[in-house]
Amino acid sequence: MKSEQPDKIKVGASRIIGFDRQLRERRNLYKQGGSSDYDIGRYELLDYEFRDGGKKRVYKNVNFSVFVDDYCNADCKFCVAQLRYHHRNELYRKGHITDPDKYLMRLDEILQKVRPLDPSVSLTGGEPTLSPLLTEVLKLIDKYGFRKRTITTNGSGLLTVQDNDTVLNNLIRYHWDHLNISRVSPDDRINKAIMRYSADSTYCTMEMLREILAACRNSTLKHRLSCLLLKECVHDVAGIRQYVDVMSEYGADNFIFRELMDYDKLAVNTEKTDYCRQNKIRLYDIWHQFQEYPEFVPYLNLLGYYYYVEIYKYRNMTVASETADMNIQNLEKSAHPDVVYEMIFHTSGHLTGSWVETEEMLDRYEPK
Repeated sequence: MKSEQPDKIKVGASRIIGFDRQLRERRNLYKQGGSSDYDIGRYELLDYEFRDGGKKRVYKNVNFSVFVDDYCNADCKFCVAQLRYHHRNELYRKGHITDPDKYLMRLDEILQKVRPLDPSVSLTGGEPTLSPLLTEVLKLIDKYGFRKRTITTNGSGLLTVQDNDTVLNNLIRYHWDHLNISRVSPDDRINKAIMRYSADSTYCTMEMLREILAACRNSTLKHRLSCLLLKECVHDVAGIRQYVDVMSEYGADNFIFRELMDYDKLAVNTEKTDYCRQNKIRLYDIWHQFQEYPEFVPYLNLLGYYYYVEIYKYRNMTVASETADMNIQNLEKSAHPDVVYEMIFHTSGHLTGSWVETEEMLDRYEPK
Protein backbone atom coordinates (compact mmCIF):
# COMPACT_ATOMS: atom_id res chain seq x y z
CA MET A 1 0.00 0.00 0.00
CA LYS A 2 1.29 3.44 -0.81
CA SER A 3 2.73 5.23 2.18
CA GLU A 4 1.83 8.74 1.19
CA GLN A 5 -1.41 10.19 2.56
CA PRO A 6 -4.04 11.47 0.12
CA ASP A 7 -5.00 15.09 0.03
CA LYS A 8 -7.48 16.25 2.64
CA ILE A 9 -11.09 16.45 1.49
CA LYS A 10 -13.37 19.31 2.50
CA VAL A 11 -16.79 18.11 3.64
CA GLY A 12 -19.42 20.79 4.18
CA ALA A 13 -18.54 24.26 5.37
CA SER A 14 -15.94 23.39 7.99
CA ARG A 15 -15.06 19.66 8.09
CA ILE A 16 -11.87 18.43 6.46
CA ILE A 17 -11.19 14.70 6.33
CA GLY A 18 -8.50 12.41 4.95
CA PHE A 19 -7.34 8.87 5.70
CA ASP A 20 -6.30 8.21 9.30
CA ARG A 21 -5.58 4.56 10.16
CA GLN A 22 -5.64 5.41 13.87
CA LEU A 23 -9.31 6.31 13.52
CA ARG A 24 -9.91 2.68 12.51
CA GLU A 25 -8.00 1.37 15.50
CA ARG A 26 -9.78 3.66 17.93
CA ARG A 27 -13.12 2.58 16.46
CA ASN A 28 -12.17 -1.06 17.01
CA LEU A 29 -11.20 -0.34 20.63
CA TYR A 30 -14.50 1.46 21.19
CA LYS A 31 -16.39 -1.64 20.06
CA GLN A 32 -14.50 -3.51 22.78
CA GLY A 33 -15.47 -1.05 25.50
CA GLY A 34 -13.23 1.99 24.91
CA SER A 35 -14.28 5.58 24.33
CA SER A 36 -15.77 6.90 21.11
CA ASP A 37 -14.27 9.49 18.75
CA TYR A 38 -17.76 10.45 17.63
CA ASP A 39 -19.17 13.60 19.25
CA ILE A 40 -22.48 14.93 17.97
CA GLY A 41 -21.58 18.26 19.59
CA ARG A 42 -19.01 18.86 16.84
CA TYR A 43 -21.76 19.00 14.23
CA GLU A 44 -24.26 21.73 13.53
CA LEU A 45 -27.70 21.03 14.98
CA LEU A 46 -30.94 22.76 14.10
CA ASP A 47 -33.71 23.49 16.59
CA TYR A 48 -37.04 22.12 15.43
CA GLU A 49 -40.37 21.27 17.03
CA PHE A 50 -42.25 18.16 15.95
CA ARG A 51 -45.94 17.62 16.57
CA ASP A 52 -45.43 14.50 18.71
CA GLY A 53 -41.70 14.53 19.32
CA GLY A 54 -41.68 18.03 20.78
CA LYS A 55 -38.61 20.25 20.72
CA LYS A 56 -35.60 18.52 19.20
CA ARG A 57 -32.18 19.30 17.83
CA VAL A 58 -31.81 17.90 14.32
CA TYR A 59 -28.48 16.93 12.76
CA LYS A 60 -28.05 19.48 9.96
CA ASN A 61 -27.02 16.85 7.40
CA VAL A 62 -29.98 14.67 8.35
CA ASN A 63 -31.32 12.07 5.95
CA PHE A 64 -35.04 11.51 5.42
CA SER A 65 -35.87 7.93 4.37
CA VAL A 66 -39.20 7.10 2.74
CA PHE A 67 -40.69 3.62 2.73
CA VAL A 68 -42.53 3.48 -0.58
CA ASP A 69 -43.71 0.00 0.36
CA ASP A 70 -42.35 -2.96 2.29
CA TYR A 71 -43.18 -5.54 -0.41
CA CYS A 72 -40.08 -7.18 -1.86
CA ASN A 73 -39.71 -9.73 -4.63
CA ALA A 74 -36.67 -11.17 -2.85
CA ASP A 75 -36.25 -12.78 0.55
CA CYS A 76 -32.59 -12.13 1.25
CA LYS A 77 -31.08 -14.42 3.84
CA PHE A 78 -29.47 -11.35 5.42
CA CYS A 79 -32.42 -8.90 5.17
CA VAL A 80 -31.31 -5.74 6.99
CA ALA A 81 -34.84 -4.34 7.26
CA GLN A 82 -35.92 -7.40 9.26
CA LEU A 83 -32.71 -7.48 11.29
CA ARG A 84 -33.39 -3.97 12.61
CA TYR A 85 -36.61 -5.27 14.16
CA HIS A 86 -35.05 -8.51 15.42
CA HIS A 87 -32.39 -6.41 17.16
CA ARG A 88 -35.19 -4.86 19.22
CA ASN A 89 -36.58 -8.33 19.95
CA GLU A 90 -39.55 -7.64 17.69
CA LEU A 91 -40.94 -9.31 14.62
CA TYR A 92 -40.97 -7.42 11.33
CA ARG A 93 -44.54 -6.18 11.18
CA LYS A 94 -45.35 -2.78 9.74
CA GLY A 95 -48.62 -0.93 9.49
CA HIS A 96 -49.88 0.35 6.14
CA ILE A 97 -51.97 3.12 4.69
CA THR A 98 -53.78 0.91 2.21
CA ASP A 99 -55.47 3.69 0.23
CA PRO A 100 -52.95 5.01 -2.34
CA ASP A 101 -54.43 8.52 -2.34
CA LYS A 102 -54.28 8.74 1.44
CA TYR A 103 -50.68 7.51 1.43
CA LEU A 104 -49.68 10.21 -1.07
CA MET A 105 -51.60 12.90 0.84
CA ARG A 106 -49.86 11.93 4.07
CA LEU A 107 -46.45 11.84 2.40
CA ASP A 108 -47.11 15.28 0.90
CA GLU A 109 -47.98 16.57 4.38
CA ILE A 110 -44.75 15.19 5.88
CA LEU A 111 -42.63 16.47 2.99
CA GLN A 112 -43.93 19.97 3.69
CA LYS A 113 -43.10 19.62 7.38
CA VAL A 114 -39.52 18.39 6.95
CA ARG A 115 -38.60 20.61 3.98
CA PRO A 116 -37.38 23.50 6.20
CA LEU A 117 -34.72 21.11 7.58
CA ASP A 118 -33.36 20.63 4.03
CA PRO A 119 -32.68 16.89 4.44
CA SER A 120 -31.31 14.54 1.85
CA VAL A 121 -33.98 12.04 0.76
CA SER A 122 -33.70 8.29 0.32
CA LEU A 123 -36.29 5.88 -1.05
CA THR A 124 -36.32 2.40 0.39
CA GLY A 125 -38.47 -0.68 0.89
CA GLY A 126 -39.10 -3.54 0.31
CA GLU A 127 -38.33 -3.10 -3.33
CA PRO A 128 -39.35 0.48 -4.22
CA THR A 129 -39.09 0.06 -8.01
CA LEU A 130 -41.99 -2.40 -7.95
CA SER A 131 -44.42 -0.05 -6.22
CA PRO A 132 -47.17 1.31 -8.50
CA LEU A 133 -46.92 4.55 -6.51
CA LEU A 134 -43.24 5.13 -7.20
CA THR A 135 -43.58 7.69 -10.01
CA GLU A 136 -46.08 9.75 -7.99
CA VAL A 137 -43.65 9.69 -5.06
CA LEU A 138 -40.85 10.88 -7.36
CA LYS A 139 -43.02 13.77 -8.55
CA LEU A 140 -43.93 14.80 -5.00
CA ILE A 141 -40.31 14.85 -3.84
CA ASP A 142 -39.23 16.74 -6.95
CA LYS A 143 -41.94 19.34 -6.30
CA TYR A 144 -40.21 20.33 -3.06
CA GLY A 145 -36.72 20.44 -4.55
CA PHE A 146 -34.85 18.36 -2.01
CA ARG A 147 -31.09 18.78 -2.32
CA LYS A 148 -29.89 15.16 -2.59
CA ARG A 149 -31.97 12.14 -3.65
CA THR A 150 -31.02 8.47 -3.42
CA ILE A 151 -32.88 5.25 -4.13
CA THR A 152 -31.80 1.80 -2.95
CA THR A 153 -32.98 -1.13 -5.05
CA ASN A 154 -32.14 -4.64 -6.20
CA GLY A 155 -32.61 -3.29 -9.73
CA SER A 156 -35.41 -5.62 -10.74
CA GLY A 157 -37.97 -2.94 -11.59
CA LEU A 158 -35.74 -0.27 -13.10
CA LEU A 159 -36.53 -1.18 -16.71
CA THR A 160 -40.28 -1.73 -16.22
CA VAL A 161 -42.64 0.89 -17.61
CA GLN A 162 -44.57 3.20 -15.30
CA ASP A 163 -46.30 6.41 -16.34
CA ASN A 164 -45.33 5.89 -20.01
CA ASP A 165 -41.60 5.47 -19.39
CA THR A 166 -39.18 3.18 -17.59
CA VAL A 167 -38.68 3.64 -13.87
CA LEU A 168 -35.02 4.38 -14.60
CA ASN A 169 -35.87 7.21 -16.98
CA ASN A 170 -38.38 8.60 -14.48
CA LEU A 171 -35.64 8.72 -11.85
CA ILE A 172 -33.55 10.74 -14.28
CA ARG A 173 -36.48 12.95 -15.30
CA TYR A 174 -37.30 13.82 -11.69
CA HIS A 175 -33.72 14.69 -10.80
CA TRP A 176 -32.54 11.77 -8.69
CA ASP A 177 -28.86 11.90 -7.85
CA HIS A 178 -27.85 8.45 -6.65
CA LEU A 179 -28.87 4.90 -7.56
CA ASN A 180 -27.74 2.19 -5.11
CA ILE A 181 -28.11 -1.32 -6.54
CA SER A 182 -27.80 -4.25 -4.13
CA ARG A 183 -26.08 -7.34 -5.50
CA VAL A 184 -23.95 -9.92 -3.67
CA SER A 185 -22.38 -11.54 -6.74
CA PRO A 186 -21.80 -10.94 -10.47
CA ASP A 187 -22.91 -14.54 -11.01
CA ASP A 188 -26.68 -14.56 -11.60
CA ARG A 189 -27.04 -18.08 -10.24
CA ILE A 190 -25.27 -17.25 -6.95
CA ASN A 191 -27.00 -13.89 -6.60
CA LYS A 192 -30.44 -15.46 -7.05
CA ALA A 193 -29.69 -18.21 -4.53
CA ILE A 194 -28.59 -15.85 -1.75
CA MET A 195 -31.10 -13.07 -2.37
CA ARG A 196 -33.86 -15.64 -3.01
CA TYR A 197 -35.97 -13.96 -5.65
CA SER A 198 -39.55 -15.10 -6.19
CA ALA A 199 -39.69 -17.49 -9.14
CA ASP A 200 -42.41 -15.47 -10.87
CA SER A 201 -40.84 -12.04 -10.35
CA THR A 202 -38.68 -9.81 -12.54
CA TYR A 203 -34.98 -10.26 -11.89
CA CYS A 204 -32.15 -7.88 -12.75
CA THR A 205 -29.76 -9.96 -14.84
CA MET A 206 -26.21 -8.88 -15.55
CA GLU A 207 -27.25 -7.87 -19.07
CA MET A 208 -30.03 -5.70 -17.63
CA LEU A 209 -27.46 -4.22 -15.29
CA ARG A 210 -25.27 -3.33 -18.26
CA GLU A 211 -28.19 -1.40 -19.81
CA ILE A 212 -28.94 0.36 -16.51
CA LEU A 213 -25.33 1.45 -15.98
CA ALA A 214 -25.10 2.72 -19.57
CA ALA A 215 -28.13 4.93 -18.97
CA CYS A 216 -26.52 6.25 -15.77
CA ARG A 217 -23.33 7.16 -17.62
CA ASN A 218 -25.36 9.27 -20.06
CA SER A 219 -27.24 11.14 -17.33
CA THR A 220 -26.75 12.91 -14.01
CA LEU A 221 -27.87 9.81 -12.09
CA LYS A 222 -24.82 8.33 -10.36
CA HIS A 223 -24.69 4.62 -9.64
CA ARG A 224 -23.17 2.56 -6.85
CA LEU A 225 -23.19 -1.23 -6.51
CA SER A 226 -23.68 -2.43 -2.95
CA CYS A 227 -22.32 -5.84 -1.96
CA LEU A 228 -22.75 -7.47 1.45
CA LEU A 229 -19.69 -9.41 2.59
CA LEU A 230 -20.56 -13.06 3.33
CA LYS A 231 -18.54 -16.17 4.05
CA GLU A 232 -20.39 -18.00 1.27
CA CYS A 233 -19.72 -15.27 -1.30
CA VAL A 234 -17.39 -12.22 -1.35
CA HIS A 235 -15.34 -12.50 1.86
CA ASP A 236 -11.81 -11.14 1.32
CA VAL A 237 -9.82 -8.59 -0.69
CA ALA A 238 -9.25 -11.02 -3.54
CA GLY A 239 -13.02 -11.50 -3.77
CA ILE A 240 -13.58 -7.75 -3.66
CA ARG A 241 -11.11 -7.25 -6.49
CA GLN A 242 -12.73 -9.97 -8.59
CA TYR A 243 -16.21 -8.48 -8.00
CA VAL A 244 -15.01 -5.02 -9.01
CA ASP A 245 -13.12 -6.28 -12.05
CA VAL A 246 -16.11 -8.20 -13.39
CA MET A 247 -18.60 -5.43 -12.69
CA SER A 248 -16.34 -2.83 -14.30
CA GLU A 249 -16.69 -4.74 -17.58
CA TYR A 250 -20.41 -4.03 -17.37
CA GLY A 251 -19.87 -0.31 -16.77
CA ALA A 252 -19.67 -0.01 -12.97
CA ASP A 253 -17.07 2.22 -11.34
CA ASN A 254 -18.46 2.91 -7.86
CA PHE A 255 -18.84 0.23 -5.17
CA ILE A 256 -19.52 -0.25 -1.49
CA PHE A 257 -18.85 -3.44 0.44
CA ARG A 258 -20.72 -3.75 3.70
CA GLU A 259 -20.19 -5.86 6.78
CA LEU A 260 -23.30 -7.48 8.23
CA MET A 261 -24.54 -5.13 10.96
CA ASP A 262 -23.83 -6.02 14.56
CA TYR A 263 -26.99 -6.42 16.59
CA ASP A 264 -28.25 -7.45 20.01
CA LYS A 265 -27.32 -11.13 20.43
CA LEU A 266 -30.52 -11.61 22.43
CA ALA A 267 -32.49 -10.81 19.27
CA VAL A 268 -35.38 -13.10 18.39
CA ASN A 269 -34.01 -16.34 17.01
CA THR A 270 -34.91 -16.55 13.35
CA GLU A 271 -33.47 -18.04 10.20
CA LYS A 272 -31.97 -14.68 9.25
CA THR A 273 -30.18 -13.97 12.52
CA ASP A 274 -28.74 -17.50 12.43
CA TYR A 275 -27.55 -16.92 8.86
CA CYS A 276 -25.93 -13.64 9.84
CA ARG A 277 -24.04 -15.27 12.72
CA GLN A 278 -22.76 -18.03 10.44
CA ASN A 279 -21.72 -15.72 7.58
CA LYS A 280 -20.27 -12.74 9.43
CA ILE A 281 -17.09 -11.32 7.89
CA ARG A 282 -15.16 -8.67 9.83
CA LEU A 283 -14.13 -5.67 7.75
CA TYR A 284 -11.48 -4.89 10.34
CA ASP A 285 -9.60 -7.98 9.10
CA ILE A 286 -10.12 -7.07 5.44
CA TRP A 287 -8.82 -3.53 5.99
CA HIS A 288 -5.56 -5.00 7.23
CA GLN A 289 -5.47 -7.29 4.19
CA PHE A 290 -5.57 -4.23 1.93
CA GLN A 291 -1.96 -3.55 2.91
CA GLU A 292 -0.99 -6.56 0.78
CA TYR A 293 -2.76 -5.09 -2.27
CA PRO A 294 -0.99 -1.84 -3.27
CA GLU A 295 -3.42 -1.36 -6.16
CA PHE A 296 -6.00 -0.31 -3.54
CA VAL A 297 -4.95 3.20 -2.53
CA PRO A 298 -6.49 4.68 0.66
CA TYR A 299 -8.54 7.78 -0.09
CA LEU A 300 -10.45 8.76 3.04
CA ASN A 301 -12.17 7.35 6.10
CA LEU A 302 -14.94 8.78 8.23
CA LEU A 303 -16.89 8.01 11.37
CA GLY A 304 -20.65 8.32 11.67
CA TYR A 305 -22.81 8.00 14.72
CA TYR A 306 -23.05 4.20 14.41
CA TYR A 307 -21.05 3.43 11.27
CA TYR A 308 -17.46 3.68 10.07
CA VAL A 309 -16.38 3.93 6.41
CA GLU A 310 -13.09 3.51 4.56
CA ILE A 311 -12.80 4.48 0.89
CA TYR A 312 -10.10 3.36 -1.52
CA LYS A 313 -9.23 4.13 -5.13
CA TYR A 314 -8.66 1.17 -7.44
CA ARG A 315 -7.97 1.54 -11.19
CA ASN A 316 -9.72 4.94 -11.22
CA MET A 317 -12.74 3.43 -9.46
CA THR A 318 -14.12 4.15 -6.00
CA VAL A 319 -14.32 1.26 -3.55
CA ALA A 320 -15.98 2.05 -0.22
CA SER A 321 -16.36 -0.29 2.75
CA GLU A 322 -18.67 0.18 5.71
CA THR A 323 -19.32 -1.38 9.09
CA ALA A 324 -22.31 -0.50 11.28
CA ASP A 325 -23.37 -1.48 14.79
CA MET A 326 -26.93 -1.16 16.06
CA ASN A 327 -25.71 -1.48 19.64
CA ILE A 328 -23.59 1.66 19.18
CA GLN A 329 -26.58 3.35 17.56
CA ASN A 330 -28.64 2.67 20.67
CA LEU A 331 -25.90 3.96 22.97
CA GLU A 332 -25.54 7.18 20.98
CA LYS A 333 -29.27 7.85 20.85
CA SER A 334 -29.69 7.07 24.55
CA ALA A 335 -26.97 9.58 25.40
CA HIS A 336 -28.66 12.34 23.34
CA PRO A 337 -32.43 11.71 23.37
CA ASP A 338 -33.13 15.27 22.26
CA VAL A 339 -31.20 14.81 18.98
CA VAL A 340 -32.76 13.54 15.74
CA TYR A 341 -30.05 11.72 13.76
CA GLU A 342 -32.31 10.54 10.94
CA MET A 343 -35.98 10.68 9.97
CA ILE A 344 -38.04 7.83 8.56
CA PHE A 345 -41.48 7.91 6.92
CA HIS A 346 -43.10 4.50 7.38
CA THR A 347 -45.79 2.76 5.34
CA SER A 348 -48.09 3.36 8.33
CA GLY A 349 -47.77 7.12 7.79
CA HIS A 350 -45.79 7.69 10.99
CA LEU A 351 -42.72 9.94 10.94
CA THR A 352 -40.13 8.66 13.41
CA GLY A 353 -36.47 8.99 14.28
CA SER A 354 -36.10 5.20 14.16
CA TRP A 355 -36.29 2.41 11.58
CA VAL A 356 -38.73 0.72 13.98
CA GLU A 357 -42.02 2.53 13.41
CA THR A 358 -43.13 2.47 17.06
CA GLU A 359 -39.98 4.16 18.40
CA GLU A 360 -38.95 7.84 18.58
CA MET A 361 -42.29 9.09 17.31
CA LEU A 362 -42.01 12.54 15.72
CA ASP A 363 -45.34 12.90 13.92
CA ARG A 364 -47.96 10.21 14.43
CA TYR A 365 -50.41 9.46 11.62
CA GLU A 366 -54.00 9.61 12.77
CA PRO A 367 -56.44 8.68 9.99
CA LYS A 368 -59.36 11.06 9.69
